[in-house]
Amino acid sequence: MEVIEIILKGIASLFLQPVFYLAILFVIFAGYNRVKWERKSFSVRIYSPFMELKNFFTLGLLVAFFISVILFFAGFSVMMTWIVIFNVVTILALLTSMFRLTSTAITIGISSLVFYFCYYFDIQFGPLQDKYLFYDDLLVDNFMTAMTFLLAVLLFVEAYLISQTSAKSPSPSLRKSERGKFVGAFQLRKLWFIPLVAFIPGNEITQLFDWWPVFHIGADSYTLIILPLVIGFEQKTRSELPEVLSKQIAGQVMTLAVFIAGIGLLSIVIPVLTLFAFVLAIISRFWIMWRYYRNDKFAPQKYIPQPDGIVILGARIGSPSARMSLIAGEKITEVNGMPVKTRADMYEALNINRAFCRLKVVDQNGEPRIEQTALYENESFELGILLVEPR
Repeated sequence: MEVIEIILKGIASLFLQPVFYLAILFVIFAGYNRVKWERKSFSVRIYSPFMELKNFFTLGLLVAFFISVILFFAGFSVMMTWIVIFNVVTILALLTSMFRLTSTAITIGISSLVFYFCYYFDIQFGPLQDKYLFYDDLLVDNFMTAMTFLLAVLLFVEAYLISQTSAKSPSPSLRKSERGKFVGAFQLRKLWFIPLVAFIPGNEITQLFDWWPVFHIGADSYTLIILPLVIGFEQKTRSELPEVLSKQIAGQVMTLAVFIAGIGLLSIVIPVLTLFAFVLAIISRFWIMWRYYRNDKFAPQKYIPQPDGIVILGARIGSPSARMSLIAGEKITEVNGMPVKTRADMYEALNINRAFCRLKVVDQNGEPRIEQTALYENESFELGILLVEPR
């Protein structure tokens, strides 16, 4: 029964940390904000307002399970002071930039640097400071090295999540360009929940909650806790396909993870290198974000109106267009054998045959092909295609 109590209260620790609640609120807000832009751009909702919330609790939990098993058997422990700092840093990142600054490179990097700063200058945290646990140099060095390896692992996870899921269901919209014309754009915005199992050495948490169970391993005492880690990604593009952009950014993050892992190995011998690893992670992640923002700002825009056809931005799920292999940036030049240049032209051509639709599509290499599908009585007359057209 004592083991079950420790596990249940370890899970309960998740609900004592404000990051968990704030992240859920921001995910819900992001969903409704996306729907607002969809209705403003296309006069219709494209995805469910709860899509972000569903993504928040799905793939990340599976990843968290495998990492937590490794951390559990490795006996990974984290200081209560670090957890408090981490919650504060993550909350500030969410409040200032939604998901953009919640990369693990930034949240864990800054939290670890602040923790070391507090240790080095002997800054106390009142009831969070365990008077029976002394943070000697060896303990802190080992902790910082462990956090470096954890950061490397989480950067690998972040790269995987960006590569495999960030471009799924990207949010399309029409935005005004610098010249005042409407152009198509995609917002890639995801927040993944990665709850990690960790141990807190000593009796720090009982200073706040005297009922919290403490277990002993030899002469050392520990408490079990769930760390509410969140990994965020946010990037807008007007010049690239979402799938291509996500793969490029994931490759950059993967490279950073390799460097951090290498520094972690060296820090076993030279502990001070952990500080360099965290600084490198923070600066590199900011550089990756800035680089792709700048590239997108000055690159030729891909989703702009064309005089010889209608540019495609996407297809609504469950609509006739979703059954055809339409790719954003391509253009429709003919519908049912009639040339089309506007939405009105497309509607007129669809009236030729209300039971079947045949599109001539020109891809981004200028190569034409035919896409076709049957139309059913209860389906959308406009095919559910999201178009970029002059306004």
